[in-house]
Amino acid sequence: MKKEAGFSLIELVVAMAGLAPVLIMGAMVHLFGGSVVSLHTGSKQEVVYEEARLVMNELKTTLRYAERDSIEPEKPTAATETFFYKGDMFDRHMAIGEGKNKAYEITVKWKDDTKRQLEITRKNITDGDTKVTVFPQDIKNSAFTYDDKFNGEFPIVAETVTLNNGDNVVLYQITLPIQYVLNGKPQLQTLTTKVVPSRDEEEDNSIEGQLIRAYKEILELGMKISDNKLKPNKNDLTANEWKLYNDFMDKIYGEGNRNNSSLTSNDVIRKYLVNEKYGGTWPVKNINGVDLYIQPYCHLYNVAPTTSNIFIYGSKNVKDTSTNNWNVNYIYDMDAKSWYTGEKIMIANKSWATVKGEMQSKGWIKVK
Repeated sequence: MKKEAGFSLIELVVAMAGLAPVLIMGAMVHLFGGSVVSLHTGSKQEVVYEEARLVMNELKTTLRYAERDSIEPEKPTAATETFFYKGDMFDRHMAIGEGKNKAYEITVKWKDDTKRQLEITRKNITDGDTKVTVFPQDIKNSAFTYDDKFNGEFPIVAETVTLNNGDNVVLYQITLPIQYVLNGKPQLQTLTTKVVPSRDEEEDNSIEGQLIRAYKEILELGMKISDNKLKPNKNDLTANEWKLYNDFMDKIYGEGNRNNSSLTSNDVIRKYLVNEKYGGTWPVKNINGVDLYIQPYCHLYNVAPTTSNIFIYGSKNVKDTSTNNWNVNYIYDMDAKSWYTGEKIMIANKSWATVKGEMQSKGWIKVK
């Protein structure tokens, strides 16, 4: 069976923080013996950000298609020093009819005893080549040891989760922190996601799960086009991506000029989904005795787009995209696969991590 590389629901909707920068207050200087030691700048923000994104994509995609019995250790911890797995996935760089599954082996380990850089070795069994990646390339951008936030913990750890059907699976969390100096001030960014190997993944066919998958499919297409600066044609995209691209653009713009940035616009994606997938009205679900219009949201304004910011909320009155009310008091927690309610929260221009933090601080409760 052909397996296409991509992002799974369970690994992305529980993704945390999504590269939200943390401003470290005060000048990062240390006085020692009367001298000042300044923070190394390392590579520029956009360079190290792109490096982290590519490494994360490589790890989560290959781990998603890993063979369960090959993962060693099965449950890595913060003290782990080497992590190995093997698997195979469909080569999406080829036409669907011509491609084939390609086998690989992945080894992730510390480059040396300082635990400041990772060495990721991908051995492509089918093609017979080997690629070694060091992350971050510039050690000055390393944040694996960073004040009291990171102390050389291995970036891949595991936990056991219980699915809706009662089965237990091992879920792997990947954390890649980076640092750089922006406008003379030190910055810390952390990319985190969780992965369940695909054969253990339970597809969520609920209204919430379907909405997230539909939104994610469009956003991932927009990210692919933006990342590669594509002027899309059939050779750049898979058959399904090309079909979605044309349908989206036709429905949004008709015969007018197409704007690829609309594929990473929350308002436009919502408009397409409610009109083309749900006939003009968001689906209704009864939550705690209240009929709610169930709909997606993703913070995409003036930030790098990431699917980890997609979440679901419910509204009593807003049934389409003709009007918006971002003050909500019903939100679906993808991690717990449960609805929560409480004092209203303004969700506009907020990441999922920020919204979830406000839910906790305001004492939101689980809907029974």
